[in-house]
Amino acid sequence: MGSGAPSTNLRLLTCERLNIVSLSSDFDFQASTGPTTRLNGFAFVTSNWSPPVPTSFRTPRLSIIVPFQQDQAAFEETLLSILENRPDDCQVVAAHNGAYQDPFDLGDEVEFVVARSSRLTDLVRDAFDHTTAPLVHVIGTGCTATENWLDSAVRRMEKKQVAAVAATVVKRDSGQVLSRGWTDTPGRLCQPAMLPGKLSRRGFFLNACLIRRSLLGNLLDAVAPAIDDPITVSYAFGCLLASNGWRVESEDSFRVKLSDQPRFPEETAGLSTDLTSQDRGQVLAAVHARVLGSDASVSLLSMLSEALLGHSSIGEMWGTMRYQAQLPAMRRAIDTLSVTHVDQAAKVLAMAIHSETAQRRAA
Repeated sequence: MGSGAPSTNLRLLTCERLNIVSLSSDFDFQASTGPTTRLNGFAFVTSNWSPPVPTSFRTPRLSIIVPFQQDQAAFEETLLSILENRPDDCQVVAAHNGAYQDPFDLGDEVEFVVARSSRLTDLVRDAFDHTTAPLVHVIGTGCTATENWLDSAVRRMEKKQVAAVAATVVKRDSGQVLSRGWTDTPGRLCQPAMLPGKLSRRGFFLNACLIRRSLLGNLLDAVAPAIDDPITVSYAFGCLLASNGWRVESEDSFRVKLSDQPRFPEETAGLSTDLTSQDRGQVLAAVHARVLGSDASVSLLSMLSEALLGHSSIGEMWGTMRYQAQLPAMRRAIDTLSVTHVDQAAKVLAMAIHSETAQRRAA
């Protein structure tokens, strides 16, 4: 049974003048229910009382997506770290391609979802439909959580302009910072960001982020499923948010620890990619041109320096300069109108607050 299924067999029998509620251990029977009479395990409540909602029926505060990316031992390590440090009032959704058999019988704590493939982007897409909370955290295979790791990131989301928070990904053993999301530099697009604080543009990597559910839905609609490379998707998501006035922030105490095993690439904070260096430069520059315009922030001299001394390469530099070849495909694959603008979201929120205030005054 998944975590979304109620664990209480709640029987509700209504008489003409009475509500009869079967009591159970996890039913939140509040003191505010009014006068009751108990008989043989039942509570008889006056008819003007509405039964409280069991905790299993309530919308959670957080949904956590745990994608199973082929390595079962690493996936179970990630899942165990979440369950050991699980925040209050949260939903855990684990997505796999049908190969995982749940040997530890975690169905009462985790909702397992079968996705179309074991690729990260497909796992997140198919898990998303099962999330219900207003905030969604994605934590990829090989990353582990620690106590209270989400608290500071949730507080960041109280700012209306913040769409998402990029996790600080660190090496598990040494604590070395691998990324705080990504940023664009004069020498390279989608470079892992190493420093905290404000940047001209910051995005998140799809395997380590906290994001508003409504915006994640917009982004999944905006980027066609045919684009399934996680680096490309992470970059497209960040560009789409920036073009609509949203901010992505980082938080140092929002930390996930990445296994030091070589199967998890450090340079991309644990994300694997099928792109060659040249393809990476060409595709990301085409995404930038499609969403933000062709005036990318890179320069030839800086790209050459990054290729010779940094994380880039001559092939990636060459691909970045020849992005036009990929631009038609990006125009077909990315819908720039699917993401709600921050100003529009603020208006909707203001209207909702105004409506609620008016209802209170009328009452």
